[in-house]
Amino acid sequence: MNLAPDLHQVQRILLTNSQLKVSILTLGASIQSIHLKGYPHSLVLGSSNLADYLGNAKYFGAVVGRVANRTARGHAMIDGKTYQLPLTLPESHHLHGGPAGTGSKNWTIVEQTDDGVQLQTKLADGEMGYPGNMIVNVFYRLIDSSLEMEITATTDKLTLCNFAGHSYLNLDGTGSILDHQLHIKADHYLPVDNELIPTGEVTPTEGSAFDFNQLRNIGREDYPGLDTNFCLSLASRPIQTVATLKAPITGLSLDYQTTEPGLQVYDGRHIQLSAEANINQGELTAYAGLALEAQHWPDAVHQSHFPPILLTPDNAYQQITRYVFR
Repeated sequence: MNLAPDLHQVQRILLTNSQLKVSILTLGASIQSIHLKGYPHSLVLGSSNLADYLGNAKYFGAVVGRVANRTARGHAMIDGKTYQLPLTLPESHHLHGGPAGTGSKNWTIVEQTDDGVQLQTKLADGEMGYPGNMIVNVFYRLIDSSLEMEITATTDKLTLCNFAGHSYLNLDGTGSILDHQLHIKADHYLPVDNELIPTGEVTPTEGSAFDFNQLRNIGREDYPGLDTNFCLSLASRPIQTVATLKAPITGLSLDYQTTEPGLQVYDGRHIQLSAEANINQGELTAYAGLALEAQHWPDAVHQSHFPPILLTPDNAYQQITRYVFR
C-alpha cells in the first residue's frame, strides 16, 4: 500500500500583507517560507523540492498529528481498549501521528484570501491505528507582522488528539541557531530516557541546564541538547507569549505565543538538506533551525498526571499559536 501523496496535486499558497509574505504548501499544511519586509531570507527553513518534504525535509513547517511527539511503543489505551499505533521507523515508537500522519497528507483548500487560508483534511476511523473519523482544519492568518495558526478538530468517537506546528526557525537565515538567544517561560520540564520518552518526572528548570527563564545563548558550555518538553501549564489557557527567540546578526526577535500547555523545543541536530534545495542559501546541517512546537505533553496517554489528550465527540479541539516578529 502506497501511503505517499501525489506530489503533482500539491498546491502552493502565497499570503501577503504590508509586512509579511508567507508561502504555505497543501502538503502537510506546511509553512514553506516566511519573509518579513526588509529582510531577504526566509525566517523558517524550507525546501524548493517537494519530494524533500517526504524525506530530508520531513516535518519542515508541517502540522503534525493526530498525536504529535512520541507515544511509547505505539501502545495506547482508550476507554479500556488497547490500540497499536504504527511505529515511525527507525524509531521504536509512534512519532507525530505515524508514517502517514497529517504532516504527510495533501490537505484541501477550503477558503483563501490575500492574507489568510483555511486548509482541511479528513482522517478515517482506524487510520494510523486511531479510532474515530476526524475532521481537522488549519487556519493561517497574517496580522501585521504576525502569522497566526489556528488548528481545530472534531471526532465521532473517543480518540486521541494533540496537534503541533513543526516549523524550524532561523532568524538570521544562515548557519546555526546555537548562537541565538532563547527565553522560555517554564518552571518545569520533562526528563526523558535514552529513547526520548518522558520518565514521568516533572522537574524544575531553575538551576538546571534547561533553565531558559532569562534570555540566554542556546549553545552555552553546559548545553544539554534540546529535544525537550517545557511544561507551561496543566491545561490549555488564553493565548500568551511563552518563548522569545532573538538573533545575533539581524537583531530580529520572535515572540512565540500559544494556548497550549506544553512547548517541545528541538534543536534540529539531525537536519541535513542540500544547498540546491534550501530556499535560503547554503547547505543545511545540524542545528540549522530551532523547532518550537506548541502541544500537549508527550506520551500523555501513559501518564495520568500529564494534561490529557482525549477528545470526545461532544467537544472540539482548538489550538491557537502565533509567530510575532519584531
